[in-house]
Amino acid sequence: MSLKKSYTFLYMPEDHGASRVVRLPRWGILTGVGVAVFLTSLALLYVVGLWGGNGWLPGNSELELENLALNDHIAGLEYELDGLRGEMSRVQDVQQLVATAVNLTPLDRDVAEAGIGGRSPLSEGIPEVPGLDVQLQTAGSLDQELDLLLRQARIQRQGFQAILDTLDHRSLVRAQIPSIRPTDTGWLSSRFGFRHDPFTGKQAFHGGLDFSVPTGTEVRVTAAGKVVAVQQQRGLGKVVKVDHGNDVMTVYAHLDKFQVKKGDQVVRGQVIARSGNTGRSTGPHLHYEVRVAGRAVNPVPYILDSYAHRH
Repeated sequence: MSLKKSYTFLYMPEDHGASRVVRLPRWGILTGVGVAVFLTSLALLYVVGLWGGNGWLPGNSELELENLALNDHIAGLEYELDGLRGEMSRVQDVQQLVATAVNLTPLDRDVAEAGIGGRSPLSEGIPEVPGLDVQLQTAGSLDQELDLLLRQARIQRQGFQAILDTLDHRSLVRAQIPSIRPTDTGWLSSRFGFRHDPFTGKQAFHGGLDFSVPTGTEVRVTAAGKVVAVQQQRGLGKVVKVDHGNDVMTVYAHLDKFQVKKGDQVVRGQVIARSGNTGRSTGPHLHYEVRVAGRAVNPVPYILDSYAHRH
């Protein structure tokens, strides 16, 4: 059926008023219908929006909003990782300096970095996978970065632990090396080496140092170690012997009283006895020896200071 060029409408009111005849062209009717349909569509969209939220609008879907939030979160993580890489690099520089200061070979930088090899962007090296969301690719890159930084931290921790172990060992070795006078007072009355024997008047080897001190003077152990002998010995009288490890031993003789027993662990400067005049002695004094691998050596190079002076 073809549309007419115009249409005539008869209006007859119910109150018996005058009727009216209205003639409308075809284009006017079509325009009115179109406007009515458009306004009705807008009203329906508004109602749907009130009921279901604004997700129907472009760029406001729940998924798109989540992606925007995820992008912001990833950008924050990238910034934090960049700062963490910088801190790890500075820690590595400190480790290198400390290692050099204690005469240790610095850790190889490639090993310390655990394959990180610089501060490249997180996206570098991530393959393009068709259909894979960019957030998933970046998240995978973040996982790789965190794993590498964790490995680097473990390697640096091991490096610092090696430095601490070395320092502890050196500190232990230093503590076990005789380095102080065995008495705080007194004067050196007889040195190490050949001398005239006070009993025979003949040349005889003297294997230690004699300190002339009154009976009862405190005798201090000159290094940390273990007491291996507390006894009466012919010639030396009452004697204490201390093993310091590494084949080093010290001997304290002509004592009056013991203040340790065999098996005791002692530390440098600890009072272990009182001086006396026992054994083959011509007067109150302390005989002190340093033995290395069982052989008496000159104690003078081992005396760096006195305990009293250091405290």
